[in-house]
Amino acid sequence: MGIFNSINQRSGLVVGTIVIGLLLFLLGDAFTSPNSIFSSFNNKVGEIDGTNITIDEYQRSIVKAEALYGGSNNNNNMEDLAWNQLVFDNLNKNIYQKDGIEVSAEEKIDIIEGDHMSEIIKQQFGSIEGLAQFKKYLESNQFQSEEERIGVKGRWNALREYVYDERMRSKFDALIKKSEYVTKAEAKRYYHSINDKVEAEYVYVPFFSIKDTIAVTDAMIEKYIKEHAAEFQVEEGRSIEFAVFNNTPTSEDSAYVKKDLAQIENDFKFAKNDTAFIRANSDVVADPAFVQISQLPTRLANMANTLQVDSVYGPFATSTGYSLTKIIKIESDTNVMAKASHILFRTNETDPAEKKVEAKKLAQQVLSEIQNGASFEKMAAQYGGDGTAANGGDLGWFGKGQMVKPFENAIFNANKSGVLPSIVETQFGYHIIRVDVPKMGKKFLVATVQNNIEAFDATVDSVYRTADAFAASVKDTGTFRAELKKFKSGVSKYEQQNIDGASKSITGVTEAREIVKWIYNEDRDVNDVSDVFSIGDKQIVVLVTRIREKGLASAEDVKDQVKPKIENEEKAKKIAEKLKATGGDFAAIAKAYGSDATTGKASDITLSSGMITGVGYEPEAVGTLFGLAKDKTSQVLTGENGMLIVKNLNFAKSEVADYSQFVSQLQQQRNNRIAYGVIEAAIKKTATIEDKRYRF
Repeated sequence: MGIFNSINQRSGLVVGTIVIGLLLFLLGDAFTSPNSIFSSFNNKVGEIDGTNITIDEYQRSIVKAEALYGGSNNNNNMEDLAWNQLVFDNLNKNIYQKDGIEVSAEEKIDIIEGDHMSEIIKQQFGSIEGLAQFKKYLESNQFQSEEERIGVKGRWNALREYVYDERMRSKFDALIKKSEYVTKAEAKRYYHSINDKVEAEYVYVPFFSIKDTIAVTDAMIEKYIKEHAAEFQVEEGRSIEFAVFNNTPTSEDSAYVKKDLAQIENDFKFAKNDTAFIRANSDVVADPAFVQISQLPTRLANMANTLQVDSVYGPFATSTGYSLTKIIKIESDTNVMAKASHILFRTNETDPAEKKVEAKKLAQQVLSEIQNGASFEKMAAQYGGDGTAANGGDLGWFGKGQMVKPFENAIFNANKSGVLPSIVETQFGYHIIRVDVPKMGKKFLVATVQNNIEAFDATVDSVYRTADAFAASVKDTGTFRAELKKFKSGVSKYEQQNIDGASKSITGVTEAREIVKWIYNEDRDVNDVSDVFSIGDKQIVVLVTRIREKGLASAEDVKDQVKPKIENEEKAKKIAEKLKATGGDFAAIAKAYGSDATTGKASDITLSSGMITGVGYEPEAVGTLFGLAKDKTSQVLTGENGMLIVKNLNFAKSEVADYSQFVSQLQQQRNNRIAYGVIEAAIKKTATIEDKRYRF
């Protein structure tokens, strides 16, 4: 009985506990199930005109984009194409529907396979017959698998939907363009804006004439921004500084690649299928091919006369690693080549005989020194008279017909390498010549295995540890920069302002989606430091320096843009005050103001141009001129680049009997402005679009 009494005494607590448990169970389901509130938020990619876009919808749209455009490998913008399609489906189509735009079932047939076949379908299939053959193929047994058939059908369905969408888009564009109507009054105003002319006199004082420093405070900038709010709306952005630690290969990595190639040298020599061997062992795959001697690695070319068929040479250093070269065949070639170096003692045909004698004497003296053991390269650097001097006189490889005759004959008549015993004279002066490789008429069938030097695991791990230690030491911008200065090499600092959430790359890093996702994390804050991002051959540490929210720009956002405007406003007050006090005619006004004021006359001023000769682009001043009666003077005006006073000296009004051609001109101008992109941008402005793809 004691147990039952205890239960009765605590029945209220028991019932309460059960009720709370049930509520927690139900709420837990509401918050943790796939359709829960939290799950809905976590799956949200964005919002388009009040419609939430989930990750599943977005991924399906990517699949459709890949089907339409031929797979992700053929287009780097699949994600953007998919998003734009979602915008079209959830925004454009709603607008089209409200305006009564649709594509009927009959029209769909007509633009796919009827008399008015879409240009898109024509580009794909050529004609109705070509389309019929494709549709027949779709129903055939020519597919290797059912998956292939489904893939082709998916692309066909995506193409049809795209054609239907484009038809609706073109109808809407046509509707907008047709709604543009130019009245006779508009054409008349347009005609007079380009044909009526004013002759004017002016006094002009540029803002830059005031050298005084104008103190512009943040409060002044903020006030200016608020007063011009429409001009300073900004999108969401993130600013960062980041350090890039390059996985630079070490000497050990280089030695490993060289050793690895040396170990397969014998296998390469006895390989029965050189092409297969290259494909299995080379980072750079190229089939065996004939090359001239000049295309051989330098060390091979220099020993060309001793090369043996079925021999492998190397490893040779290349710009990116090491290579092995196998000589498969050597054949005669009509293209005879040689390699030589020279030292030119330059003279001109117009030089006096004494100068030529001097040059020849010096050439003979230098030749004697070389024959007695002096370095040819050093002598070339000291005495050479052309661009080869800095390169030891090296001319590289050349064939017949590429050099002037006396020079060519001297080299191609030589049967062995070495310095020629005599000076050679040409129209350019006197040459000391060294034949590096004598003439050769051969071509070589070669196979090449080339391996690039890359940072191997030990090096990458070492660089990662360095980057990780750096990240741990950073607390803010100051420590970020201070710690970076400790590195003498191997690391670079970059910064980028206002990165968009949809960005895929940042400065110097093409695959930066993970970084963008990190900086746009909901919990991200200024001075947050990332873990190390391993991207390609780089280890990257990121510091968030600024977070900009969508809306009205801050003073920091537009300080550089606004400060000159405020400075000019303050300068305008000073200039205007001084100009007002001067009075008199324009010459007297300019003289009274000082040397910074200029005066002049300008003719043929039109309202449409906004230009005043001698002053520049001043549309408001021009508008004022056209509003003044003849011989009337304006007040002091604030212009684009300075302060003005203008006077209407004469007004020449033009007339025409028929304005129809100007109606057509104005209509054409407006139609040209209503381009595809303009309409799309206008549609997007009618709705709220939140792109949160950076979360995924």
